[in-house]
Amino acid sequence: MSRINLSDSRWIYLMIFGIITISSVAPIAFPLPIMQWSRDFYNTIEEGVVVDFADPPRNFEGVKEGTRVLILCSGEVDKLWGDMSEAVTVVWKDLMARDAHILLYQSSANNKATLDKYLIPLMYGPNPQNHPDYGTKFVNLGFVPGGTGLLEQWRDSIREITPIDAYGNRLEDLPMMSNFDELKVDCDLMVGLDARGLDAIYVVRYNTPILEMGGTDSASYLASSYTAGYFKGMLMGQRGGAEYELLSGIPGKSFAYLQNALTIGTVMIILMIVLNVNWYLKKGSASAGEVS
Repeated sequence: MSRINLSDSRWIYLMIFGIITISSVAPIAFPLPIMQWSRDFYNTIEEGVVVDFADPPRNFEGVKEGTRVLILCSGEVDKLWGDMSEAVTVVWKDLMARDAHILLYQSSANNKATLDKYLIPLMYGPNPQNHPDYGTKFVNLGFVPGGTGLLEQWRDSIREITPIDAYGNRLEDLPMMSNFDELKVDCDLMVGLDARGLDAIYVVRYNTPILEMGGTDSASYLASSYTAGYFKGMLMGQRGGAEYELLSGIPGKSFAYLQNALTIGTVMIILMIVLNVNWYLKKGSASAGEVS
């Protein structure tokens, strides 16, 4: 009877495949302490927050029916989508469930291409204009060039500077935009996808709370901005999505992805320890044999 050769690297790949398959469908097994900035993100949406940088301070009462939310894709969303995808979608589902009015803007052609391919069809189908929410609870401005200068102009009027949406509809003909025009007054909440470049919206923030969704590779930048008081809460990567799933009770895939990473990481650490101990023991036996 032939013996299994554990040194064959194919066993490692088979083991990883098995781990991914099992941990994807297994119930939650790992404890997940919720980071304070993730809790603050959810609490801002659920309960509201006092906007202390306003003068006088403003009490934002959370996302309710008709709350006007501007979502800005201001950084390298195209590169970070894989890390942010489930976090973005679970938050988006929550905003939709609360009947928020969502205005989407992308600051680059790459961001537009990414969201047109993934997020928008996932939330609103392949033809978002035909979705019953379009124009009443969701409007997509698409990619509009201009950066900080554009946002400074939108401060006083969106429709005056950008009269049409991503599909050629005039904003004045969309019911949702009847009271969503003067950004410094009409916007109730801002959500930034990726922090890099998000400082551009400070020129229009006035009394508007700001939430941030960013990739894990910009964690140090986010932490610095968060502690400086720029953001009222943050989600980072798939872990942030998993934490939001736990807080909101909305099912998603973030926890399965996170559990995969934690399981594989744990097993690989154990495997490295076992292989190194085995190598050391074999080396000791070989040395003892040479001496004898």
